[in-house]
Amino acid sequence: MNFCLSDLVPPLRWSDAARITTLADRPGLPDAWWRTLPLHRVLAVLDAEALGDLLTELALGHWPAAAVGDVLPALHVLDPDEADDPQVAIALDRAGSWHGLLALSGRELADQPFVKARPVLAALFTAVFLRMSPEEAEPVSEPVAESAGPVAEPDDPPEEQIRDIPALIDAAFSDLDDQTWMVAQNRVFADEPSDPEQLAKLLAVPPVVIHDLEAALRDRLSRWLALPEATPYNEHLARLTGTIGAAFPKERFVTAAEWHGRDLPSLEVPAWRFVLATLPGHRLFGDWLVAGDIEELRERTRNLIASAERPPTVPQALEMIGSLGVRPDVARQWLESVPQLRAQKASQIDPDRQQDRQQDRQPGGQQGGLKDVALTRRCFRQPDGRWWLRVDVSGHHLHGGEVPLPSGFAAYVGLAPGEDRTVRSAAGEVGLSWHARPALASLQRILSEVSAEEGSHIFLTLSEEGTLRIRHLPAANGGDETSRALRLVGYTAASGTPEQAARVIATRVGLTAPVERPELLARLRERGDRDLLTLLG
Repeated sequence: MNFCLSDLVPPLRWSDAARITTLADRPGLPDAWWRTLPLHRVLAVLDAEALGDLLTELALGHWPAAAVGDVLPALHVLDPDEADDPQVAIALDRAGSWHGLLALSGRELADQPFVKARPVLAALFTAVFLRMSPEEAEPVSEPVAESAGPVAEPDDPPEEQIRDIPALIDAAFSDLDDQTWMVAQNRVFADEPSDPEQLAKLLAVPPVVIHDLEAALRDRLSRWLALPEATPYNEHLARLTGTIGAAFPKERFVTAAEWHGRDLPSLEVPAWRFVLATLPGHRLFGDWLVAGDIEELRERTRNLIASAERPPTVPQALEMIGSLGVRPDVARQWLESVPQLRAQKASQIDPDRQQDRQQDRQPGGQQGGLKDVALTRRCFRQPDGRWWLRVDVSGHHLHGGEVPLPSGFAAYVGLAPGEDRTVRSAAGEVGLSWHARPALASLQRILSEVSAEEGSHIFLTLSEEGTLRIRHLPAANGGDETSRALRLVGYTAASGTPEQAARVIATRVGLTAPVERPELLARLRERGDRDLLTLLG
């Protein structure tokens, strides 16, 4: 488990965790342990129950408006039977379903009759950490430097050092001969494998040699996976397999672990390609990683929606495709990616709310639907797979003024021209309307609850169930231009290199493949993100 608590708990990446006193001064744990120390080493000091209690305190004290499943997304793949607790059973009965329970915030849980939020959250969080606990917890011997991240200390034993998974892979495949290395690069670990005959011509060998080299390399890979030293890698693979479900966006797979984006010197390929080659049962089809055949899954999705007794609402459709093995956090993205299904939505899925995009004309003569949310200024796709709108808090907002919404974002959350709606939020009901322009009614109460100030930022979206979710990010105090740019897209971890920062921003504005800086700047100009353009130069 070469990942940290902040890898598992997204709000820790949104929050200024240094100000959360309950995290600091934990005996036996170094500074910033939540983002530097591998979880198996944390669990050697704080057992699963203690860590579950700590996360409960954070959820209720610092993120009361966050859905339980957003605080700890791993709950979505937890078997409910593993959280066998009377208080959980009561809450589950009130919520009606497992996904309904995970969609409730801590505040909403506390408002449910007969439900005690604190023991419910503690039981849920503890169940996840129990599942992740190593059989033999290892002691924490030395603090881990905050800037270094989760790496082994010089005096640690060799078995600890191999938990650096990229180094583990490089050690196993650093001795490939030139021909095998070419086959590895162009066939086994390639994004788009080369034709064997073309590769044979390039190496001036018969095609059968290429086939034999590939077979030998795949056999070597299988034998390595069976070795004891590959255990940390296999643990990562098992966790990943349980997370991605039947369909998973490539962009999220590439960023599923920090080291996925690193290049492996031994093979000169990104680490995620190596992981993909060893992932059982999944294949890459364009922008999607799918178990089986993508066309078959698309057809099953279309048939499932079309065969419904009554036209399903969007939340119902999203719940339905869970039966196909598509995870809740990527269900909407999957639905939007299925050809021929989008055309059915206006008449079949949720016709009364008209959640499909209406025909409209954009400035400059652009037609073909409302401006796509990926091309909408201040809209960013966050790690949960949803698009969030950044609102820069002003005095007007703090004094109760409405919040204008870009039309692309309004369409994304299902608002249609001429429509008035009321949505739930952690601080009561909030009005949405689209008349002269789309807008959200006053957020004064919510802004007050999160102690927002002029110049800070809020990021907002609607959940699958139509609940308004809001995350607050205090204004940056100084910092270099790269860090400030990352903050504007909702990313608060250490900025790393400018190249790494550019990759994060590119992903959050909807660019799925590795892109060069000019392409990123062109996308920002197209969207109108002048503040980011200024910071990135």
